[in-house]
Amino acid sequence: MAGVKRPIGRPGRYAKYEDLEASLPPVMTKRPAYCDGIGLFRGAKSFTVWIKVRLPHGGTYNNRSVPPGGSIEHKAGNRASWTWQQLEAERDRLQGLADRNEPLEQAQAETFAAYAAAWLERRKPTLKGYGISNGHVKSALNPTFGKIALNAITVADVNRWIGKQSATLAPATVKRQLNTFNSIMNEAVKEGVIDANPSQHAKRVKAGEERQRFVTEKEWLVILETCDRIEQEQEERRELMPQEKRGWLRHFVAWAYNSGMRRSEILGLEWDNVREVDADHTVVEVLNSKNGKSRYVTCTAEMRKILTALKALPREKGDNRLFPLSLTTLKRALTALWKETGLKDVRLHDLRRSHATILVSKGFDVRTVAGRLGHTGTAMLAKHYAVDRGDMEAAAAFG
Repeated sequence: MAGVKRPIGRPGRYAKYEDLEASLPPVMTKRPAYCDGIGLFRGAKSFTVWIKVRLPHGGTYNNRSVPPGGSIEHKAGNRASWTWQQLEAERDRLQGLADRNEPLEQAQAETFAAYAAAWLERRKPTLKGYGISNGHVKSALNPTFGKIALNAITVADVNRWIGKQSATLAPATVKRQLNTFNSIMNEAVKEGVIDANPSQHAKRVKAGEERQRFVTEKEWLVILETCDRIEQEQEERRELMPQEKRGWLRHFVAWAYNSGMRRSEILGLEWDNVREVDADHTVVEVLNSKNGKSRYVTCTAEMRKILTALKALPREKGDNRLFPLSLTTLKRALTALWKETGLKDVRLHDLRRSHATILVSKGFDVRTVAGRLGHTGTAMLAKHYAVDRGDMEAAAAFG
């Protein structure tokens, strides 16, 4: 660096680079200053690191042809992102590629948005909860990762996304979105598109408090009374809102409470899934269970009454579903229901938890209850769904 007075060298392996950094003037420079192939450029706010590589065989870099023996300048990024040891290793790696006449630039993979769209299309016939995964990609993942090439997504990118999502969403929601991201990236790894999933080394989503809410008998009566009131109001405005879905809310909620079925399982039921064993026994076959295995759920007396009522309700021709509702319509109706009941912390899934709790409290074997809910084991039931019967008996014995 002609015309620039160097400070007295300091001891240490990387003193020459530290001297180079200290010798740069306190204003923006026009060109990087180099020392042993590592250059520094002073910008308006920070230093940028460059690496000079000699190409003994020539080649192409950054869409520019380089003759044999020529050199290229590779931008390595912000100085704060590197240690001197890392920069030397990166310089040696790039020079090694050039000496072996291998390309310095990694082939750019397709963007996350393009790959995710293709992944959704491939998985659509077999993916359970396709609509949810599609929603995750479009509303939660694409805004951050969509325009980035798959092999350019870093651990830092994933960590920033987790922090952003966690600021406004429940941990369970962020985990579900992250699971969709992992499914896409892991398949890209298997196909050889990328070397590794950056999420593997990202920070973990902090779990929220375990939720074991179930409704009491008094709360259940409040829910039913509110359903009746809402449906009565719907009837009164029939002429003003003829397109409004009516007559389904109470039946849907009661079905969830009596069957212990998941929301998606209920929405997926068709009349072909209903089997009448005899005059007093009817079962429904659940085909879209979360564990991928179908199961039969025996109808309670209330569920049989609901089936009779559903047959009498109007529906579009060709719609063979028990509950011909869209997910959006159902969500809006349930949001209004919980608000009207005043039970702000109740969710539809809590009716499933209540179903299990009631059965366990009546002395039914936990394996039977787990099978009715669609669990392959009893651990999930004990952890999330039912009040432990042993604990109830212990309290009774103590009293």
